[in-house]
Amino acid sequence: MNLTIEFSKPEIKSAFDWQLIQEINVKNDDDQVIAKAEIEIMTLNKHRGADESYELLSQQDATDWEVPLNLFFKKQNIAADLVEKLQVKVDAKAKDHILIEAISVLPAFRKQGVAKFLLKEIAEHYSKVQSISVLSMPMSLFVDAQDCETEENKAYYQAMNLAEDELNNEQLSAFFEHSGFTHLAIDDSALEAPLPFKVFMASPKTL
Repeated sequence: MNLTIEFSKPEIKSAFDWQLIQEINVKNDDDQVIAKAEIEIMTLNKHRGADESYELLSQQDATDWEVPLNLFFKKQNIAADLVEKLQVKVDAKAKDHILIEAISVLPAFRKQGVAKFLLKEIAEHYSKVQSISVLSMPMSLFVDAQDCETEENKAYYQAMNLAEDELNNEQLSAFFEHSGFTHLAIDDSALEAPLPFKVFMASPKTL
């Protein structure tokens, strides 16, 4: 099976030109979309680091960056204890970071290296980003196949049959760790309720 990758044009997500969203599709020989990733790309700098960026985002609306920015970043860089694990360099320049909001493969095409191909293509396309984070949880908990922005996405997510998808948290965790992500442990005792997801982080080098 020959796979091709298509990156849509990044678009500004909200009020800020330093927060972009992008869709990435994997197609097979029949030109069918068999895998998809939806990502956010954020630029941090020394004047607007993680804390300042989160403050601005939280004023706009809920943001999926809340946990990563508050726990695993130091100004525009990732936290010091992650630098060696992710084989990255810390400096005073602006840094780009990616959050994978959703990544999926149609059930009929799983366990054929498609998701790994998608991650590697993202890492190669964005080889200069410092970190790639993902909040891992079953897609049925956060994707409504009936409520998508395009008919193409609606058809894709309906084909996934999310309500009957048997992928669980343990399988997702094993996949991300096998793919080069590091699980970032979080102390739930300080939270009002346990988080419904696990946080993983990688860099283009570890992928």
